[in-house]
Amino acid sequence: MNFHERAETNEQQAARQGDAVSHIDTTEKLSGTPETESSLFALCGLGVAGIAMLGWICALAWIGWRLANWLLF
Repeated sequence: MNFHERAETNEQQAARQGDAVSHIDTTEKLSGTPETESSLFALCGLGVAGIAMLGWICALAWIGWRLANWLLF
């Protein structure tokens, strides 16, 4: 059974069962812009993760440099 046949089978099962999830109600209006607080919070979180990643990279590079210096001299 390939992917296309499986998709048709799932749609047929949803139609037979009268699945409410398969029917989308379009009467509600969605807001055009996302909330600013959540975007700003995510951006700050990515910034903190980026700084932590750079810290780990620098620490590993420093340890590697010290180890290479110890092995060579």
